[in-house]
Amino acid sequence: MPGGRLVTTDGVHIALHRLRETSGRPAVLCVHGAFCSHTVWRRGLADLLDSRGYDVWLADLRHHGASDREPKPRTWRFEDCILRDAPALVARVAAETIGAPIAWIGHSFGAVIGWCWLARQQPPPPEVAAVVGLGTPGPSALGVRRRAGAFGMMMLSRILRQFPARTLRLGPENEAAHVFGDWMSWNVRGRWLGRDGFDYLAALPRLRIPYLAVAGQGDHLMAPPYACHEVFEKVGTAHKKFVVAGPHLTHSGLLIDPKARERCWPAVADWLDETLRKK
Repeated sequence: MPGGRLVTTDGVHIALHRLRETSGRPAVLCVHGAFCSHTVWRRGLADLLDSRGYDVWLADLRHHGASDREPKPRTWRFEDCILRDAPALVARVAAETIGAPIAWIGHSFGAVIGWCWLARQQPPPPEVAAVVGLGTPGPSALGVRRRAGAFGMMMLSRILRQFPARTLRLGPENEAAHVFGDWMSWNVRGRWLGRDGFDYLAALPRLRIPYLAVAGQGDHLMAPPYACHEVFEKVGTAHKKFVVAGPHLTHSGLLIDPKARERCWPAVADWLDETLRKK
């Protein structure tokens, strides 16, 4: 798979993989969520998008996959992914796909990172023509069970100076303590609040970028449909669609369950066809 590494403004080397060298096609930048890396997209969705005629790019956020690992515990914050990784990734894809529209496709906090970066831009960059969020929850509609789970994960990250996803069999990638802990704290507090006080969620209504939100019908804990609908409602664009995929597709199942080949991925590809091919 063609690929390369790029350097963020704070000197971190992050990996960006391209499914195959191509030109003249709309681009999709796929950004993973927690506990995994770019390889999660290779379970099938990336290949489907390639077969539909898209220029497919797969990112590894800092501390994941082939990207740099945290030099010492508690060095990086969640906003480093937003303010440093996101612009570097979009800039590289834009430079290599001159003039092509780009869709940011994120799973879980992979979509949150994209939306939060876009919310900071005045105006949002025109090359980002669409956003797809797979299992992307808002922070306010937390029940007792989800809030308790987020609090426990946040505290475990702080105590152990990392989140031990491999030990807990949640996925192949452990998470950096403050990157994951900050994300969990947003869910505990019910706000996407930057360290400088910037309210990311409150800024979403001014964004007019087309949005497809996909929730797993079987996701009852990480990103249930009602939580994903909070982000969907906040984004200000009139060109948006909400899809509940299932039955029985869980949070990770949106990307790795074989049933997603019929019950999720075609809906993503069809929406991208309708949205980007008009550009």
